[in-house]
Amino acid sequence: MTCVSFKSVLLASAFSICLLAASSAAHAADEKTLYVYTWDTYADKDLFKQFETETGIKVVTDIYSSNDELLAKLKSGAAYDIVVPSGNYVPRLVSEKLLQPLPADTRKFGDSMVKPMQHPAYDPDVTYVLPLFYGTTGLAVNTKLTKDKFDSWKDFFDRPAGAAKNLGVLDDVGTLLDVASLKVDKPYCDATPATLKAIQAMLLAQKPFVKVYGSTGYTERMAANEVAVQMAWSGDAFKAREQNPAIQYVYPSEGVELWADNLAIPVSAGNVDAAKKFIAFVLRSDVQVVYSDYTGMPPTQQGAADQLPEKLKNAPEYNIPASAKGIVSMACPPAVNKSYQKIWESVQK
Repeated sequence: MTCVSFKSVLLASAFSICLLAASSAAHAADEKTLYVYTWDTYADKDLFKQFETETGIKVVTDIYSSNDELLAKLKSGAAYDIVVPSGNYVPRLVSEKLLQPLPADTRKFGDSMVKPMQHPAYDPDVTYVLPLFYGTTGLAVNTKLTKDKFDSWKDFFDRPAGAAKNLGVLDDVGTLLDVASLKVDKPYCDATPATLKAIQAMLLAQKPFVKVYGSTGYTERMAANEVAVQMAWSGDAFKAREQNPAIQYVYPSEGVELWADNLAIPVSAGNVDAAKKFIAFVLRSDVQVVYSDYTGMPPTQQGAADQLPEKLKNAPEYNIPASAKGIVSMACPPAVNKSYQKIWESVQK
C-alpha cells in the first residue's frame, strides 16, 4: 500500500515507520530485526511490540497505499522480510519472481483456514502466500453529509449535474477497475476496446465530483466527516463506523468485489527465520482475534473466527447479505494491467 492508514499513521518510538532501501545482505546480517512492508491499517504497533517481546525480534515497518506501490517497490530491489499483497496481485508477483515459496512448516496454516479462504484461486496450495484477512469493496455512505441515494455503483460513478464534490475514491488500480467493471456490467479483466473506452469515459465523467483519490488516511477522512461517500474496503468502513455512527456500509446492487490480503516472503528477504516466526505469530488464533479487532477485518484462521466478539460477528461489514452478489477479485493478464494503468494515468492528469 511513502509512509501512511487498509489502511493510519500510528507508529512511534519503539515501533518505527521507515522508508527502507537497505540491501538483502544488510538485512541478513541483522537477525534481530524484521522488515515489514504492509498496508497502514495493518500496522498494529501494540501487536508488533508483543511479537518483539515474545521473540526478541524488532519490527521495522514501511507502509504502502496500493498494490501497485508494493509491486513497484519490490521491482526496484527494496528488501523486506514480510509483505502483504492482495490476492489478485499474487500471480503477478510470482510471475515476476518477487516472492519466494513459503517454508513447508509455514504452509501448514493453510489447513486451518476458514472455508472462504481454503485453496484460494490465486494460490490454491498456499505455495507462496497465506491469507491474513479478507473482505469486500463497497460504499461507505455518511448519512449525516448526504441524503442522496447510493444503492449502486451507478449512483457513485454517474453523478447528476450540480451534485456536490464529495466522493472519495481508492487509488488502488486493481480495486478501482474491478468495481468499475461491475458498474458497466462486464467481467473483471475485460479488455475489449468498447469496455475500456466505457470505463475510461465513466471515470473521467466522475472526476469533477471526486474530493479525494487515495487510500492513505482515508479511514480517518471517513470518520472525520471529510467525504460523504467513499469507495471502501469493508474492514476500514467498520473502523470508521466505530468512530462515526453516521457511516453506513452499502453493498451496491451490481455486486461487490471479494478480496483477500496475504502474508508473503519476498525473494529479497534477508531474515526468513524471523519471517516464519512472524507468520506463525499473527496466524495464531488468540493473536488473530486481537489483530482482527484492530483492523476490522475478518480473520482467516477458523480458531480465531470462533472467538470473535459479538460486535465483529454481527457487523454488517462482516456479513454479506444473501441478496448481495459477491465476485472474487482475480489477476488480470499483463496486457490488461497495462491498459488499466493507462486509464488511471488519464484520470490523474
